[in-house]
Amino acid sequence: MTFELVEHYSRTSECDRLLRSAHGRLEFLRTQELMRRVLTLQATALDVGGGTGVHARWPAGDGHSVHLVDPVPRHIEVAATLPGVTAEIGDARRLHTADNSVDAVWWPRSGGVGWRVGRSQTRRGPAIQ
Repeated sequence: MTFELVEHYSRTSECDRLLRSAHGRLEFLRTQELMRRVLTLQATALDVGGGTGVHARWPAGDGHSVHLVDPVPRHIEVAATLPGVTAEIGDARRLHTADNSVDAVWWPRSGGVGWRVGRSQTRRGPAIQ
């Protein structure tokens, strides 16, 4: 990762963006609603680029096992303190997760969170993109 990227994301907070404005709160709640529709069984999930864990905290609270990967060391320090969440410094282009080893994966994208559910989930749906 470039120094500039890590420096930029060390100064900003996705959690603050999602929880301080009406638009951000709506995005957060809608993402929760859609993901909870398909995460109906206890799942193992991968949160790629998950920052401090804003979208890892609630699935872990629902009983899912969440592993978060992010390039910013400060984000990993915070995310690793969340119950049910493990975290590692990493790059989305070179994940250390074995193929077919998780039930769900999500990642940040413009206008929300992209995600896919598969493997052992009984209710499968197309990715929301």
